[in-house]
Amino acid sequence: MQRHVVVYGLALSTLAGAFLLVPRLAAPPSPPVEHPAPPSDAPVSRLVYGDGVLEVTATLDRAWLQTGATEPLWLDVAVKASGVQTRAPLAAVLVVDRSGSMAGDKIDAARAAAERFVQGMADGDLLAIVTYGSDVTVELALTELTSSARRQALDIVRRIEEGGGTNIDGGLMAARTQLQQRTLGGRVGRVVLVSDGRPTEGDRSTVTLTGHAAALRGLGATTTTLGLGLDYNEDLMEALAVDGGGRYHYLRTGDQLARVLDDELQHGRNVIAAGVKLHLPRALAPGLRAVGAPGQKDVGNADKLVVDIGDLAAGEERHVLVKVDVAHASDVGFAAPELVYRRPGAAAESLVAQRADAFRVKPTADIALLNGSRADDVRVRVLQVEASLALTASMSAWSAGDAAVARTNLQKAKADLSAAATRTGNAVLLREAENVDRVLESVSAASAPSSEAGMDIVKAQKARAFGLRR
Repeated sequence: MQRHVVVYGLALSTLAGAFLLVPRLAAPPSPPVEHPAPPSDAPVSRLVYGDGVLEVTATLDRAWLQTGATEPLWLDVAVKASGVQTRAPLAAVLVVDRSGSMAGDKIDAARAAAERFVQGMADGDLLAIVTYGSDVTVELALTELTSSARRQALDIVRRIEEGGGTNIDGGLMAARTQLQQRTLGGRVGRVVLVSDGRPTEGDRSTVTLTGHAAALRGLGATTTTLGLGLDYNEDLMEALAVDGGGRYHYLRTGDQLARVLDDELQHGRNVIAAGVKLHLPRALAPGLRAVGAPGQKDVGNADKLVVDIGDLAAGEERHVLVKVDVAHASDVGFAAPELVYRRPGAAAESLVAQRADAFRVKPTADIALLNGSRADDVRVRVLQVEASLALTASMSAWSAGDAAVARTNLQKAKADLSAAATRTGNAVLLREAENVDRVLESVSAASAPSSEAGMDIVKAQKARAFGLRR
């Protein structure tokens, strides 16, 4: 999947000077230019910190709070894996659908993609292969790859045959059992679930199935889901990826499968920070409370917001957008979030904490001062997330037969994105406004959401929305 992230940076300029050479005569040094330090009580709305592996840029959407108003405060946390890339050892479980609906091109593509995945793993990595139809088969128990084990695995994937129903419950349970029986030894854990259909066997409840993904996360493995074709439940596959800390992909045709599995393998090999989690107290300061991260999985409690960011490969950047409720405007400070993660091969977790400066927001009745402090880059991020949620809600409403609600949501998202794109000139917002406009045209057209074209739009836009939130 692509993931598709906004990168913020500071532009540096180079000053070229001309020097006049005079024999035996040197100009006296210029006295240093002294820049006055900002007042100690000045607002602070951006903090940058890190530890050599992760670099964190935490930015508030404004430095001032309007007196007497309760407009939410937004905190955008960009987490970049800036450390040196090394090849991470892997422990992967392939969970492959071999139900009857996979017959033909789909099962051929699944075999070929699984074969490439096995070939791409290194000696010393751990691999298990689980297939499921109505029944579930552990084709290869979690095994350390050697030349002979690789040949065995390749022979297994080449002989996968389709037939039966769709027992996702049993497939995920088998993956859990494999990972429970062996210590990962600091390896990066991956479960890759491929399915082209809705659960028809085993426990089909979303709570049970996402519970498997959460349990796998607790064992140190993320769950990535690959929905193939038009007949699977995209909401379930997305929920599995969210609860499993992994990624979700919609594949219209089987020939896309190899590319996505290649990308998943490459990402796993390049992970330098596994199990990254953001920690932030709910009660930030008097009058300020962190209420959640829209579109993200909050695994915290009543006192602490904890967002599971997942694994980060070298050079990768993820964003977490935190909404902060404002009960009243006051002059307050609060610390930036802490990040906890594990380096591949290490047993203990590492902590990235901001220990120097702190955020500081101040009240004002001066609207010009408040608006002048607004950070356009954070507003862009807010609009992206809101657009992603509107897309998801609209596609769900359209699928349920409520085209009017879908159109209303899309029209509002388009208006908000277009207005912000015009004001800021931001290309990302312009692209999203154009995409929403195309979807709006499709929803307004005669084709039904149950048609092939309609199902393709629904699945493609929900997958796009998932990517916008990551």
